[in-house]
Amino acid sequence: MKYSKDALTELVKVNMEESAVQYGGNNVSVVDGVGIEYYIENKLQESLIKVFIASPSYLLEQIDARETVTPERFQDGSGRIVLPEDLLKMSLFKMRGWRRGVTQFLDTANPVAELQNNTYTMGGIAKPAVIIYMADGGKRVLRYYSLPTELRNHEVEEALYVRIPDLSIPLEINEILLPSVTYTTAAMVYEIMGEPERAALMQSRVSVV
Repeated sequence: MKYSKDALTELVKVNMEESAVQYGGNNVSVVDGVGIEYYIENKLQESLIKVFIASPSYLLEQIDARETVTPERFQDGSGRIVLPEDLLKMSLFKMRGWRRGVTQFLDTANPVAELQNNTYTMGGIAKPAVIIYMADGGKRVLRYYSLPTELRNHEVEEALYVRIPDLSIPLEINEILLPSVTYTTAAMVYEIMGEPERAALMQSRVSVV
């Protein structure tokens, strides 16, 4: 279901009102002369990102990147792709010719990533390896291993990702994740307000983070 920023803000306020019952009915609507809505809206995207990163990809809206990415082939059969700027995390990647897709993406600190620098230990079509790293210029790059060296055309068969949540338009949020989003936001706002006990109460109701 799609939720606007205003709708999510109201749901967070409902969560915060729940905590008021446990704390003597003291519900906060203004902080330092500013309406609580301002603080909620400032924390919504951070909360969404936190929940989305921790959530399984099947609960998140998937974007097909096949038409927007272009493989750059290297002589050893590996290659690289510059990822979309709105990418939050990859869900699935598969080059044509691989026997299976990749759902676990390495970073450069992973010991397996170091093995990809050697022709004899790098991933192959049966167990392909994929590394995501930040390149010069601030762009994220996907480096894939490996295809037969004689294969001249590298084609992306599958490429699904979760985009960074954009609250300027209604956002698709799975009903299973909605409570985690609103309670996480409420906890963040209470932390700003210097209310650690209320923040902990809200965080205790989060199921996926």
